[in-house]
Amino acid sequence: MSKDNTVASNTRRYRGVSGEERKEERRHRLIEAGLAVFGLAGYHGATVKAICVQAGLTERYFYESFANSEDLLCAVYEQHMALQQERILGAVMAAPREPGAMIEAGLRAFFELARENPAGSRVQFVEVLGVSPRVDRLYRQAIENFAQMLRQLNLQLSQSEAVPARDEETLSIGLVGASVGIASRWLLSDFTQPLESMLATTMTIFTGVWQPRAAEH
Repeated sequence: MSKDNTVASNTRRYRGVSGEERKEERRHRLIEAGLAVFGLAGYHGATVKAICVQAGLTERYFYESFANSEDLLCAVYEQHMALQQERILGAVMAAPREPGAMIEAGLRAFFELARENPAGSRVQFVEVLGVSPRVDRLYRQAIENFAQMLRQLNLQLSQSEAVPARDEETLSIGLVGASVGIASRWLLSDFTQPLESMLATTMTIFTGVWQPRAAEH
């Protein structure tokens, strides 16, 4: 087939939608189906067939986008983490430019999404753990990304409130770890405790770090 014919084939439209657009739409459906199935049955209890049934697609289309279930798990996890970061950053940026208000807004967004999307929370806090070295690296990178976001947000505070330079990387990892630990326990308890209780407990940890350090500056 000539190059021109290949391009034409790839861009051929069906009912106004190109082949690439249809492929991307199928991929999105599989990610949403993976989220639902992993969130209900767990990663190890899920099958490609069950995911395809949930998506309303044949297995041929699954392998068009993903090499295997682990590949899909990574895509589901990355999508959920991107949504979480978007929610947290949006809440923090909309809050008054004061450390306590910014911290509370970000944590509230974090816990609200956890309760609103329990399937995504199960993937984030439970299903990605111990799957493979590849998934472990993805998980660790997500923790590092959120710790970096904390450090970057701190730089946006006024100089009189900025945290003094110490071992900021270790401190930010500790804060992220505390938040994840509290949220994962909340998930496993089926969100029995009020959100405000989770928020107040986590705020105690964050403000215990921020306020004394700000006062030292």
